[in-house]
Amino acid sequence: MTGPPPPQAIEAMTTIEGVRMFPATINAQAGPDGLLGPESAGAILLLQGTFADMDGFDEFWVKVVELMRLLATAPGFMRRYNFADGPHYTLIAFWRTVEDAHRFFASPEHQAAMRLSFERRWNYTHFAGLWQVDSPHQRLFFCQSCDVVTASTESRCTGCGEALLDPYGDADVPAAHSLS
Repeated sequence: MTGPPPPQAIEAMTTIEGVRMFPATINAQAGPDGLLGPESAGAILLLQGTFADMDGFDEFWVKVVELMRLLATAPGFMRRYNFADGPHYTLIAFWRTVEDAHRFFASPEHQAAMRLSFERRWNYTHFAGLWQVDSPHQRLFFCQSCDVVTASTESRCTGCGEALLDPYGDADVPAAHSLS
């Protein structure tokens, strides 16, 4: 299922102190290891930035396209998501290992983009943090045909034998619609 929470949930959420909701574009990108679920991530990258100048904002995103092309084939890159929260842009990326993330960070193309970002002063604020996954847990499937919960390492429910389609790795699972 893809979509916003139901209207009654949205209405209730907006009554909670500190909750804000914005219409937004969410960009998602799968890499060479994109068929793996989040339980396979050894590192998680969090980037956050705000922008104060529209020309800088536009320039930044044009440059990001080049890095996204490189991510499409970057060893160990699993997937990334970026979204806006008011003026804040956040990116969360999953990597197989910390070393894979560092290798991409150290690439000449990424280093050049970072230098350009500082020279052109695209951001008003910027934060980057990389965490090594400390205690990964296996992803679980909740069988829709019986009451058994099965680890994602299995392709069939351990209770009733129903096929468990992996939304990350199975070609049979419909993908979300994308902008064309």
